[in-house]
Amino acid sequence: MNVVIDSYALLSAIGRHRDAFAGIDVLVKKQAAALLTAQLKHKSLDLSTFRTIVAAIGSELFELFLDTADDRLLKGVAKKLDQHAEVTKSGNDDALRSHLTGLATKRIEPTAKSVKSKAQKATKGSPSAPSDISMPHAIATKPPGRR
Repeated sequence: MNVVIDSYALLSAIGRHRDAFAGIDVLVKKQAAALLTAQLKHKSLDLSTFRTIVAAIGSELFELFLDTADDRLLKGVAKKLDQHAEVTKSGNDDALRSHLTGLATKRIEPTAKSVKSKAQKATKGSPSAPSDISMPHAIATKPPGRR
């Protein structure tokens, strides 16, 4: 017979009875942060899941977690959830924390991809570059075969 322990119920019981588990307090703190970090790094994370996670743990607890989170984690989650936001390119930790909190609490929505017009693309070429007209043309014929 295969015995299965309800891990979530066990973790919940540990959380409800902290004094009984005082001997593993440091381990619980490390594992709680590790579990949340793993969930935020998971490939299935999207904006909806992110907001559900933050709602489940509470925005205050989430903000405290962000204050202790690794800078690479902040940047990785921000890029995954809002890849076109300017803040994900700057790497400013405080701005990333604020942006993630804003996304979680629905104060802001992900940035839409900027669309560049053809006029902007045409002006990107350097003025000193020769135009296509002055460039030599390639020969498009086959050379004669050898005998």
